[in-house]
Amino acid sequence: MDPVAQTLIVIAFLLLLGTFAESFFEKTGLPDVVWLVGAGILLGPVFKLVSPDIIEPAVPLFGAIALTVILAGGAYRLKLEEVLRVAPRGLLLGIVGFILSVCAVCLFFLIVTPLGWVREASLVYWVMMGAIVGGASALIIMPTVSKGGVDELVAHTLEVESSATDALCVVVTMVTIDLVVKGASGVSEPIVTLGRQICIGVGLGIAFAAIMIPAYPFFRGKDHGFMLFLAGMLALYGTTVSAGGNGAVAVLTSSLTVGNAAFIVPRLIPGAQPDVFVGTETGRIIQQQITFLIKSFFFVLIGLLFPTEPRLIGLGILAALFLLAFRMPAVALAMRGSQISRKQFFLLTVGLPRGLAAGVLATLPMQWEFPAWKTCRVLCFP
Repeated sequence: MDPVAQTLIVIAFLLLLGTFAESFFEKTGLPDVVWLVGAGILLGPVFKLVSPDIIEPAVPLFGAIALTVILAGGAYRLKLEEVLRVAPRGLLLGIVGFILSVCAVCLFFLIVTPLGWVREASLVYWVMMGAIVGGASALIIMPTVSKGGVDELVAHTLEVESSATDALCVVVTMVTIDLVVKGASGVSEPIVTLGRQICIGVGLGIAFAAIMIPAYPFFRGKDHGFMLFLAGMLALYGTTVSAGGNGAVAVLTSSLTVGNAAFIVPRLIPGAQPDVFVGTETGRIIQQQITFLIKSFFFVLIGLLFPTEPRLIGLGILAALFLLAFRMPAVALAMRGSQISRKQFFLLTVGLPRGLAAGVLATLPMQWEFPAWKTCRVLCFP
């Protein structure tokens, strides 16, 4: 079959599969991610009907767009007023949980590498892998808690945490990948490089937000308002990278600022109307559709790439247990003094599914042949 025709058929199948997966979720309560990954496993490793080689060439470009959508959507959705007033513990859980998750992955590699179970790699690779799987998935957490009858404290804490950690995962992973690719000759060089990239990213992000916020009321009600916002984020990402900064930080800063303009502008300009800076339902729907497309693509791809080696599967399970073990002290620290019940503590502890951000970030090393490409083989046996 012609490669173009085959690719179109695969894309059509992904869209249909994503639609059915969401329908199954509505009926069964089982997250659509499970159906998508399961379908990918059946199509790839089990029956070998679809080869990942068909869609892998689109991964680098699609991945960059996906990261921008994830960051822009997550930061835009994270309301500072709500976090400061209602759920500071959710933000604390996100930060502490992310740090301890990275520590869990580093400890995992520290233990299994001397045993010869994985290839040797430097600490920066371990941190990179930890950052990729360091945060909970908002796309899984939010619909699950809304349908599961979870009490408000747990649901709101998990929602804030998952929204914050998507951004943390992207930013830290991008920074560590950049350090690996460019290398570092001394102890201070990574710190200086990181500081420079973050400063450029934050500066350009704030500058872009300062331009976009005054224009926001004019394109807010337009049919293509969100597409203009997304186009701006994509341009900002590319411009920041070209300027030597971190594109993820720039998009995060700008989206967070624009998304909270209704909270920020009236405090800077007395008398300003906050309603004109609130997102519309049309923009929310468009964002959901774009996220749906990205989600269907990447979760099926994860299934297609699922390992068939039993020992690799065992290592994955072991790494997941490390993440679960380090999740407990993160929850205990974040919820200290809140007098939560054992059931609430248990729900917060198991609320750590990894999702779209981890799937997209795991494909980033494919963009470089050396040395970051080694990251994809860190879990391979010697």
